Amino acid sequence: MVDHFCRYKLPSWAMFELGTAPVYWKTMNGLLPTAGEKLKLFYNPAATKLTPNEDYGVAFNGGFNQPIMCGGEPRAMLKKDRGKADSPIYTMQICIPKHAVNLIFSFTNGVDWDGPYRLQFQVPKGWQNKPIEFFNEGLAKELGQDGACERAIFPDSNIVATRCTMIANLTVEGGNRCNLDLVPGCMDTNSEHFNPLANVDDGSCPLDLSDSHEE
Repeated sequence: MVDHFCRYKLPSWAMFELGTAPVYWKTMNGLLPTAGEKLKLFYNPAATKLTPNEDYGVAFNGGFNQPIMCGGEPRAMLKKDRGKADSPIYTMQICIPKHAVNLIFSFTNGVDWDGPYRLQFQVPKGWQNKPIEFFNEGLAKELGQDGACERAIFPDSNIVATRCTMIANLTVEGGNRCNLDLVPGCMDTNSEHFNPLANVDDGSCPLDLSDSHEE
């Protein structure tokens, strides 16, 4: 049987950022995508022939297990502007169901499509020899619960809280609310500790002592 889906492998962040790879993802634990965990998906249309829609940009459409869809309608992704020199990228949050073995997804501007791509997940060790029917039945029960699809695939968004810890570059809205769309981390793309989610440099990039010198 010929697999007509492109099984997608994680590129380097530099390849993605420069527009030579269309999709990048980041897990909460830094490892391969695993069933039952969270995944942040990034899309760079500059690596494809897909032109973002002027009204909403790019929409995501996807489903699990070849695929079991959630509603079947594309969902607009969150646009991340990168200044005038670089084209924007788009993000989507995925809460991987426990019975999901893969995610098959595409992107659209409402007319044209890019995809489909297939992202394979690691399954729990005790389930690795289970037949696909086991996963599909379990997945159908998971996604059959009220609001399950909305919790499984949803646009990235800003988180607003009533109180927060004041840190550098924090903006206060309305005098008593804080914009928490800030992710501290290493922002040096050449560092092995580089965090593509970070938008505030917290000094966690190790210093290269070989380049230091005394004044």
